Amino acid sequence: MSRNSAFRNLKFVIHLTFVICYLALLQLSCCGYSTRSLLPDYMHKVHIRLFENQTFKIGLDERATNSVIEAFRSGSSLRIVDENNADIIIEGAVSDFSKDPYTYTSDQTVIEYRISVKFAVRCVDITKNDVFWEGTVTDWATYNTNEEEAIDEAIKKTADRLVSTILTNW
Repeated sequence: MSRNSAFRNLKFVIHLTFVICYLALLQLSCCGYSTRSLLPDYMHKVHIRLFENQTFKIGLDERATNSVIEAFRSGSSLRIVDENNADIIIEGAVSDFSKDPYTYTSDQTVIEYRISVKFAVRCVDITKNDVFWEGTVTDWATYNTNEEEAIDEAIKKTADRLVSTILTNW
């Protein structure tokens, strides 16, 4: 075996060892996080009751309910069903709504507002007749011209956060 051939074989072995170690480290670094549902295996169907509106802003109850339904449809494998066929029931309220100045010009004129929406939610496990999860979730959006679009975005983001929270039970 020539010296060049031995050097190439050694170089190949070192390279291969490096690649294997890198892949092993990559695998280990990914083992603590999962986006899959952590719901019990028997939970397949969900019912979302009409949210209450505990704020001064009219119409948030229906907008929140529709957004939560859509968030479950697009972000989970749970089927939306009527209350009598549900494994889990979501009941909630829009518990807070705020519109606050967010960005100012140099002369302190408001040019952008921040809309914040908070849901207070309770998830009831029908099979065990127990509260599966209870808590609040909140999110926000900004706007400078279209307040209604910002409200819809804040509600959507809060609904998406709610579904993620319920599915991972955090």
